[in-house]
Amino acid sequence: MKATNSLPTAPFVLRLIGTILILSSLVDYLSVLIPPNFSDKAWFANVVTQVVDRGIIPMVGLGFLFAGSFLENGSLAVGDRAKPFTTFRFWALLLSMLLGLIFLVAFPLHLNNTRQVSDQALERIDQQTRDAESQLNAQVQQRQDQISAALRDPNQAKQLDDQLKQIDAAIASGQLKGDQLTQAQRAQKELQALKANPNSVADRAKEFRNTQLTKIREDRTKAESQARGEFWKTGVRVGISSLLLSLGYFVIGWSGLREMGILGGKRKPVMR
Repeated sequence: MKATNSLPTAPFVLRLIGTILILSSLVDYLSVLIPPNFSDKAWFANVVTQVVDRGIIPMVGLGFLFAGSFLENGSLAVGDRAKPFTTFRFWALLLSMLLGLIFLVAFPLHLNNTRQVSDQALERIDQQTRDAESQLNAQVQQRQDQISAALRDPNQAKQLDDQLKQIDAAIASGQLKGDQLTQAQRAQKELQALKANPNSVADRAKEFRNTQLTKIREDRTKAESQARGEFWKTGVRVGISSLLLSLGYFVIGWSGLREMGILGGKRKPVMR
């Protein structure tokens, strides 16, 4: 008796779960779209990614809904006297076809939009690199001019001698150890080379500029690689997922509507 009494409850519970999953997903999709900003390519790519990532939930809801109808009637078809358009399962199948169309359209749109976002990121990286190089060249040239002018000033030259004597004395005293000694010796060599050949300022500036340019361009390569990787990660993955979801929803909608006799198939009898 318990099994017999509980059997009619199972289709209702399955349909209830399916309906909740479908409606909650639609509400979730609307919340993602608000506020709309279709002119922003980054916003559009993020919306499509979120919708596709949650696209399986309505499909699960449809599965629960149709499982409940099958348990109750043995088929998705309605009675001979009933009109399919008045049943909830018809509108659910229509929704499945609509979702299939949406995910199918989203496939090429998302790929193209993500590619444009990637291109914009690459252009921004290229512009930032050019700006950084221009700023570096200006700073190096300005500093080079300042040092050259200072070396031509007798007072500045005397200060250079005083600095060199102080460093020599500190190294000779033996008080400097480890990193302090290494830094002092490096400063000593630089000041000695500068004093011996004031024209070496240009060579040292060129060496510093080349070192910084190498670092800037390495950062550019990393940023470009990350931008391209993001395109393949989000664009291709979401695009293929969207295409698969579209196929699944079309199959569900087409087979269900055909079983109901709406797409040319013969309406299957309802099991009683």
